[in-house]
Amino acid sequence: MSAAGTGELRFIEGNTDSIMYRTFLKQNMMPSLQKLGRTAVFQHDNEPKHTTKMTIALLRKVQVK
Repeated sequence: MSAAGTGELRFIEGNTDSIMYRTFLKQNMMPSLQKLGRTAVFQHDNEPKHTTKMTIALLRKVQVK
């Protein structure tokens, strides 16, 4: 949710690992942010799959803060 509107809501059944999390970000979160068309801040916690080197590298590559 942002001042520009809401993104798309997606449900994930079961547990996720860092690979599934990165796939979710690429396929769902990033297109949703692009549709909002404004600068947004993506918030997540320090859950291990959110802080792996690969996840951090992906977020940096696509310039998500």
